[in-house]
Amino acid sequence: MKNAIKTILTDLNHVFVKGDSDKVEQARVFLLLTVPVMSVMFIYGQFPIY
Repeated sequence: MKNAIKTILTDLNHVFVKGDSDKVEQARVFLLLTVPVMSVMFIYGQFPIY
């Protein structure tokens, strides 16, 4: 569990702070941010329909 948290923190650091990240780190951060946001959108409303 400690390794998973450390990996997440380093990925966030590389993507947002340093700006030097690879595609795997970007994908992890994308999933880390979109899953809770989409869950909240689904709970309080509906998914955006275009």
